[in-house]
Amino acid sequence: MFMGPKAKILVADDDMYIRELIKDTLESDSYQVITATDGNDALDKAYTESPDIIILDVNMPHKDGYEVCERIRKDILMSNLPIIMLTVKSTDKDEIKGLTAGVDDYLTKPFKPAVLLARIRSALQRVQQGINVNPLTYLPGNTAIIKEIEDKLKNGCNFAVLYIDLDNFKALNDYYGFQRGDDIIKETARIILSAIVKKGGFVGHIGGDDFIATIPGDIFKRVCEEIIENFDSSIKQYYNDDDLKNGHITIENRRGEKEKFPIVTISIGVVLSKNKEFSHVGEISRLGSELKKYAKKQLKSNYVVDRRRT
Repeated sequence: MFMGPKAKILVADDDMYIRELIKDTLESDSYQVITATDGNDALDKAYTESPDIIILDVNMPHKDGYEVCERIRKDILMSNLPIIMLTVKSTDKDEIKGLTAGVDDYLTKPFKPAVLLARIRSALQRVQQGINVNPLTYLPGNTAIIKEIEDKLKNGCNFAVLYIDLDNFKALNDYYGFQRGDDIIKETARIILSAIVKKGGFVGHIGGDDFIATIPGDIFKRVCEEIIENFDSSIKQYYNDDDLKNGHITIENRRGEKEKFPIVTISIGVVLSKNKEFSHVGEISRLGSELKKYAKKQLKSNYVVDRRRT
């Protein structure tokens, strides 16, 4: 989540005058502004532009602000994304409906530019202070990950820690561009979440293409297999037909030589708490990193488990 200047804000309103007024106000305070003219456009840009905050008009064609908000909140990657609703009049009934849909704040038209800027700063601060999140996926970051593992160690839980990483991702990111890379990171997050959250697990995003998850220790095998199966199926959509047919992309390295990089795969190192006596998070982290490194030596998506017992 970006703070202050350079945060990206999506403004969705079918009234051109209001859109331009908000856009000029925000850009004068150094925010990046993306605009949408209706509900469908707003939803599309929420996914493609990765905004840090969304300003939604209540009344828009195709989908109103409430519908857009509800759709956004159903995507777990955007569950913490601040949403401010614009309305001509704000009654108790309107506010209840908005809060039910997941609105963070209301602003009644006409509004003062200074008030709009203050509401935006406040919304961004609440998210930043309330949860340590990765700005791309909105998944918990390092602080939350460490606390999650520490709590499980302290409570003597039988759990597995998954250290998840993508192979050949940097080459793809350089070849197709960072936007394609960001899309893959977000899709990877969705795949991991869908395999883990409903099974009582936790997913964190360290940064880049590195994720950490915790799950009950007795289900790690089927969770890893589900992640791998869904990832291998999904990754194909991010390659051009010729590259997919060839099974690789070709990039010129620093020496001016052409180098082939296979289709991106996913590697998982699995640490089982029942196999060792861990006294702190660092021991788990070192072992997980070693296992992931070993998994990455394979030529396909796979997971590696340390089954040695103390």
